[in-house]
Amino acid sequence: MYGSLHELDLRSLLELLERSQATGQLLIQAASAFSPSDLGSLASEDHSFWLLSLSNGQITYAVDGNLRQYQRLQDYLRRYQVETVVERLPKTDRVALPRNFLQATARSLPEYNYLWVLLEHHVLTATQGKQILEHIVHETMFDLLSLQQGFFRFQSNTVVEPQLTTLEISPLLTQVMRELQQWKQLSPYVTSPEQCPLLTKNHELKQALTPSAYRSLAVACQGELSLRRIARYLNKDLLTISQALYPYIQRGWLQMLAEEEALPSQSIQEASATTKMVYIGQENEVRDQIEYILKSKGYLPMIIDDPIDALSMIARSQPSLVFCALELSTWSGEQLSYSLRNLPTLSQVPIILVTPENPDPIRLTRAQLLGVTEILVPPIQDSDLLHLLRTHLNPKDQQHQFL
Repeated sequence: MYGSLHELDLRSLLELLERSQATGQLLIQAASAFSPSDLGSLASEDHSFWLLSLSNGQITYAVDGNLRQYQRLQDYLRRYQVETVVERLPKTDRVALPRNFLQATARSLPEYNYLWVLLEHHVLTATQGKQILEHIVHETMFDLLSLQQGFFRFQSNTVVEPQLTTLEISPLLTQVMRELQQWKQLSPYVTSPEQCPLLTKNHELKQALTPSAYRSLAVACQGELSLRRIARYLNKDLLTISQALYPYIQRGWLQMLAEEEALPSQSIQEASATTKMVYIGQENEVRDQIEYILKSKGYLPMIIDDPIDALSMIARSQPSLVFCALELSTWSGEQLSYSLRNLPTLSQVPIILVTPENPDPIRLTRAQLLGVTEILVPPIQDSDLLHLLRTHLNPKDQQHQFL
């Protein structure tokens, strides 16, 4: 069975499949110039598509072909603190179904296959796996029910196995349609789940929120994470997150960036293209020593006292190396390191934690678990710092050949 969404809208199609207790796979393709009869061989082409797997009129899984292959799963794993497990996965940009999508199996659906690997190795419980699948299906339906034009094709009696859970279609349709109605009320400020909020008025927002709420918002709204990814990280639905941010967007405290937009450049001398280092921490002898050594080697370090301000500036300047004091004015150094690791473009940037003398070894262990790369303990010798630069900077970032 295949056709156009202009002739049969998606909601009616899903209700039909539910009433007939259909088992199979439904491919939905955004409108394009090709014929819907070609839908079975679109998997390898660069088109927007979605795939719903059904069993007895209920949804068991949903593929969004517009996503990076493991990004969605990795985002959901963060709430269970096991997201680092997928860092060893192959780096593939897009979902790659077999050329004939009708032959899709759990093994040929990388996200679904890896979810089962996590379950089999007891990284996730069955309950957690079901929750992840429910969120995956829900966000896919949110996008699909917004689709106005496209084609569909349904092939019966093909099942993605093993099955972990099933979701009834009618209650899901009712819930998502209600959310879409409320979502449209956020226009024109919020128009896409892929918009990235950027904090532009730090002082005003800091005065309006509690310290904990401000910290959460400052981490999330750096112009890098989309509304959808923020919702995944915070274990909230997209509508709730968007409604919470809406008043601040209206006031101009948050700017909404399109997914493809670059972050605004920072008009600060220290954040120029030559900046390779950032030091976060209050003024003291150790900070002055590190700043002096870096400048003597040709670097222009950006020195930031406040960790909240540091998040915004680091996101813009994209440094090659971050030094962070263990003791900060509002956060601890390990908390800030964890927040930096949550920003996609900073997930691999080396973070050097600068401690006081005789630091607590338990805190140092916790810091390494939260993303700190190296620990620097006073007294600091020039050779110690130069060794860190050799180790963690790319050759193109090194200003000198150290002897």
